[in-house]
Amino acid sequence: MAFTEQYLPESTRNAIHDFALRGRELLTREARDLLEGVYGLHADGSLEKPENLPTLKDPETREIYGQLIRYLDDEVNAGLERKEAVEKLVKEIAFTHLNRLVAFKMMEERKLIRETVRRGHQSNGFKFYLADHPEDEILFNQGKINVAYQRFLLWQSGQIANEIAMLFDPDTLPSRLFPRASILAEFLSMVNAEILSPAWQVEETVGWVYQFFNEKEKSDVFNRLFNEKQKARREDIPAATQLFTPHWIVKFLTENALGRLWIQMHPDTSLKSKLEYLVPLTGNVPAEAVKPVKDITLLDPACGTMHFGLVAFDLFEEMYLEELQKSGTEGWPTIPSVQSEDEIPASILKHNIFGIDIDLRAAQLSALSLYLRAKRKNKNAEIANHNIACADVLPFSTKDLGRFIIEMKFSNPIFEKMLRRIREQLEDINQLGSLMRVEKEIHDIVDDERKKHQRYRQNKMIDTSLAMTLPGMDESLSEAEYYEILEAQMIQALDFFRKSASERGEDIQFFIGEASKSLRILDLMLRRYDCVVANPPYMSRRNMNDTLADFLEKSYPNAKGDLYAAFIVRCAELCKDSGRLAMITQQSFMFISSYEKMRTDLLNEFSIETMAHTGPRAFPEISGEKVNTTAFVLRREPDTQKREASEGIYFRLVHEPDADSKRVAFEKALAELRQIHEQA
Repeated sequence: MAFTEQYLPESTRNAIHDFALRGRELLTREARDLLEGVYGLHADGSLEKPENLPTLKDPETREIYGQLIRYLDDEVNAGLERKEAVEKLVKEIAFTHLNRLVAFKMMEERKLIRETVRRGHQSNGFKFYLADHPEDEILFNQGKINVAYQRFLLWQSGQIANEIAMLFDPDTLPSRLFPRASILAEFLSMVNAEILSPAWQVEETVGWVYQFFNEKEKSDVFNRLFNEKQKARREDIPAATQLFTPHWIVKFLTENALGRLWIQMHPDTSLKSKLEYLVPLTGNVPAEAVKPVKDITLLDPACGTMHFGLVAFDLFEEMYLEELQKSGTEGWPTIPSVQSEDEIPASILKHNIFGIDIDLRAAQLSALSLYLRAKRKNKNAEIANHNIACADVLPFSTKDLGRFIIEMKFSNPIFEKMLRRIREQLEDINQLGSLMRVEKEIHDIVDDERKKHQRYRQNKMIDTSLAMTLPGMDESLSEAEYYEILEAQMIQALDFFRKSASERGEDIQFFIGEASKSLRILDLMLRRYDCVVANPPYMSRRNMNDTLADFLEKSYPNAKGDLYAAFIVRCAELCKDSGRLAMITQQSFMFISSYEKMRTDLLNEFSIETMAHTGPRAFPEISGEKVNTTAFVLRREPDTQKREASEGIYFRLVHEPDADSKRVAFEKALAELRQIHEQA
């Protein structure tokens, strides 16, 4: 089953903490020095003229200089100040290279790639690369070792980008703004420190790197919020609201949501005995209709670095293995979801686990965490898909959108309608994330198109050109399936548009990137899930900026007091008809009168299956009484009689003095409860 935090003792976490902070400082300083010293881009957003920059005699440097000009224009057109755009780029350069070099380290430790960073340019992988790339071997022999090694690292990124492009795309602007030789060597010496060796074996390290990387930002944000009484800016929200969820709470929620679903679907499952934190329920818990495991879906709509997803991955693996063994017998699918164990890791990433986050750093590391877990299970697994979406979408140019629509000559107007509506709807999604109900607008467009299609069919007016434009259009398609067809065609068209523009010497990477991210986020929001799990962001209304506060006032009037409350409502919406909602949130929604309507609405749709009222100090990193939490699992139950007759199991853990004491108290109470049930 899943790794636990015992694999990362406090001394190792402290080493990760120091590494992440030192690495961030080093790479951030280098990014600023590189932009200003080589490309003439200053912190205030001013850019030196080409004639004042002798470095531009190098063709590659001159090309990147041109990309910087376009980058600044795109970001300003999207609403950022030039100073903000520079600061954003500095951060992206720093975290992209830190995340990527950490990923190389973790991958070479697992022997997924040849030695790449352990010995710098003495690494065996680099030597093999030179043997296959004579042009870079010439550079190496000429003494340009660092240039050749940089090209090797970009090549290595390109190889892995086939499976995890979100982190390893070698063509992005941050990828090309590579740390210089001395800085790279200093960083690699930090990565290769002996004290960090245990960390690189554990996927959860990725989450700690992210949390510690953000530590200074979080401190700065809290100082502005609580000491200077400022409101949270859009860019503050990821740092202000992210927190690594204690492993036992993640297991409690995931096992009692996803694990419970499997048990109610398959009463004869052997998985039940392997779920350490499964709470025995009283009363009649409804059975789940049998379906293939590949059709069971789990979403974390504020996924961070995918801690919930890692625990879910291990559960899904057990479910696939059991289905493979028992398929064809009574109560199990006739045909298994996969034909062999080797197919399981890739299938889990393709079909089962979904995640959304507003922070690109978190989205990159989520994809990495799941990739490493999949490769740990099967080194040769071919990872062609993952379902991680980054909601850090900026408004793309209406001019570029218009050119795209004209050049592609779409024969059906739905493409233009969807893209224009998406562009309008996603104006503030980079701070609202999963709370944006963008799918409602698209639902109306898709529904109108389907009705039009049905009228054509009834009147026998469909011609072959329309059939080719919308393959597979029939009444049996769900809305999500229909959207998948449209999305695939639009992604294909965007790629064609990018290539055509590139051939003309035009850079439209910003438009392509933001439009693609928009389609991705919409894809995940159009779906409904068997399990929605989350530790959502916490932020009270008094700390919200006007855009955020006004949005919650309009869209979540019964949950506007805190971000976490709005997420409870939103997560409930994303559950299927019999889906389970598993979250750890602040406790205030259970008591405060302003949330009474929200509580009533939840209880009119969901049954409470179990709750651990953890109170204060459930998170080791948070002391005092400020954050009081509760972890709960709800099941959507449309039958009023069954819903009212259901009985939940509750654990009161509010008086235990610290996070570990709460875990111990929960485990003791659960053991006693299980013993009572076994004796009954």
